[in-house]
Amino acid sequence: MKKVFLSILVFFLLLKVQAQKDLKNSVPNATFFHVSYTALFPAADLSKRYGYMSSIGTAFDYKVKYWLIGVEYNFLFGTKIREPDVLKFLRTSDGTLITVDGDLNDVPLFSRGWSFKGSVGRIVPFKKPNKNSGLLFKLGLGYMQHKLIIDANKDRIPQLNKTYRKGYDRLTGGVLLSQFFGYLFLDNRKFVNFYIGIELQEAFTKSLRTWQFDINSAIPGNRLDMTFGIKAGWIIPVYAKEKVDKFYYN
Repeated sequence: MKKVFLSILVFFLLLKVQAQKDLKNSVPNATFFHVSYTALFPAADLSKRYGYMSSIGTAFDYKVKYWLIGVEYNFLFGTKIREPDVLKFLRTSDGTLITVDGDLNDVPLFSRGWSFKGSVGRIVPFKKPNKNSGLLFKLGLGYMQHKLIIDANKDRIPQLNKTYRKGYDRLTGGVLLSQFFGYLFLDNRKFVNFYIGIELQEAFTKSLRTWQFDINSAIPGNRLDMTFGIKAGWIIPVYAKEKVDKFYYN
């Protein structure tokens, strides 16, 4: 058992040393799987509808030397609503709604949305801790959609069932552009790998509903929905095996 334990220990020590050597002295291709959190601050038209929001994302990138290409999905959510009360014509004078039981009930509103995009990026390497870490620039192109979530019990408040909610939810979507600038850290031991930086997003959107009950019309025109975000992500890298040159001697 002692020999087995020592053999396993030596194996992991050699693996650790090799991992340190590989990243310090080479720039291997890799596949990145990562999760992220972004603190979002809406701007332009989006700031007229929502306040502070959050985003949780998952992404896949393929790294070729100092270049990255990948795809990313983000789920958007928040509780700060700045849009004038879309349910005002359904409320009583004290701001509540009357249920089928005759009770008074308040209906909270939330923001929800999602985005999906493809991206390309470039690493500008530093000498330390290795040539794979450094400044990270990324550009993205995709689609964003967002709406108001009306948290009402459809059985107790039938005027806000799933069908009627669509007349109030402000469903909006359109083409998304994004720019990220930050720092990428890839650990020599391959255990601690992360990025952090600033992300700007511009979505060229419009209403996806043909009619809104509270304003008794459609919402006309195009929108510019922007966000300023502080983004951090955790990376699980899978490095490609490096080719070993073979030399033959006579």
